Amino acid sequence: MRPFPWHFAELERLLQDRTRLPHALLVHGRQGIGKAEFARGLAASLLCESPQGALACGACESCHWFSQGNHPDFREVIPEAAEEDAQGDAEAAPKADAKKSLAIKIDQIRAQADFIALTTHRAGFRVLVIRPAEALHPAAANALLKTLEEPPPATVIVLVSGEPSRLLATIRSRCRTLALPMPAAEAALAWLAAEGVAQPRVALAVAGGAPLLARELAQPEEAQLRQRVIAELSRPSGSDPLAFAERIDRTALERTIYWMQTWVHDLLRIRSGAAVRHHTDFAPAAQTKARAADPEALFDLERELRAARALASHPLNARLVAEHLLMSYNRATSGARK
Repeated sequence: MRPFPWHFAELERLLQDRTRLPHALLVHGRQGIGKAEFARGLAASLLCESPQGALACGACESCHWFSQGNHPDFREVIPEAAEEDAQGDAEAAPKADAKKSLAIKIDQIRAQADFIALTTHRAGFRVLVIRPAEALHPAAANALLKTLEEPPPATVIVLVSGEPSRLLATIRSRCRTLALPMPAAEAALAWLAAEGVAQPRVALAVAGGAPLLARELAQPEEAQLRQRVIAELSRPSGSDPLAFAERIDRTALERTIYWMQTWVHDLLRIRSGAAVRHHTDFAPAAQTKARAADPEALFDLERELRAARALASHPLNARLVAEHLLMSYNRATSGARK
């Protein structure tokens, strides 16, 4: 496992002196840029018996074990709801499942006690990756804190987070932080083209520059939902909340809210004199809507959308939530205070 090329430099800087590595590292950055792949690439390099600079060789026995998912000195802790996706897109958000937890439970952290305490199998490093760290249940976070306060030797704990502010301050203070940057646009576009993504420039724009998220959002079902939502929000006479919400089920609610957020962000950018960032293929419609929008109401709507998205995986009535948000959108875009 290697990090994406746009993060090679960060990995090289981190591994310049392997004798001075932090016992705990908080890797954070935007969703969809490759944070999980970076953490696994770091782990593979630390466990490799013949590293090639900052990268694992990919050929030694340790690398073979790692690639097969059974290295004795590596553990990865993720929410139960994300386990089915762990072999696919490492950056994908966990899907809602009423029977599986979206949180990392205390039992999952306690289960690592023997792994942390015992001597390493290969007389080298041991690596524990926890992602997303903001999914730690408060009890699990407190259990982890005890390990961070008394770190065992030759152990590197890597916390991966898209929202580090949600972590306990006591946990953040015991980690060295590493902010992973967004890739340069040309590097991201080249990668998307190699992945066979149609219209990579549009896909990257709607994802806010995050290439892994762009690949996910370019899937036919996702792209069709975006077209439906943005077409509805673009209607000159305003959206039809009742009719549109009838077609929104719980599985589509979170992404519908995301598309509303990015559209509202574009409208606010236009009102401030900037260019459309996300929905470049709907730029003329965005210009028209922005002219009729009330900026203060758009800011209020943006906060409302952020709160709704945080609750979208909970057992809410998706139709009623969608109706309410679309009504708020109509009010915000029906008459600006010039």
